[in-house]
Amino acid sequence: MKMSTNFTIAAALAVTISGCAAVAPAAGNQYTSRDGKLNIRGELVDSSRVHIFVNGDKVIADEVSLVTGDGRFDGNWQGKPVSADCATAAGGKLGATTCTVAVAGERVTLAL
Repeated sequence: MKMSTNFTIAAALAVTISGCAAVAPAAGNQYTSRDGKLNIRGELVDSSRVHIFVNGDKVIADEVSLVTGDGRFDGNWQGKPVSADCATAAGGKLGATTCTVAVAGERVTLAL
């Protein structure tokens, strides 16, 4: 019985935590928070250079790997940490690079 109770508690905790880490959907390369106070936008320049903007401020300017198309980048916006975890799908089609950006309690995946 104790094993079953521990499993139930662990499962409930996992569901609760996963709900807190949900990634908001984005329309293409831009996202605006529900309250309209936060705008996150991304650009892919020359197939490898990633630019991430928060409320119009460029907070990340770095390059994904030319071999894998992936990269993890950090910056800051108004003293808050910003991270972008980017990946490129095989084939290199338009929008094949996606970046999951986290800033000020928001997490969103952008298609660049």
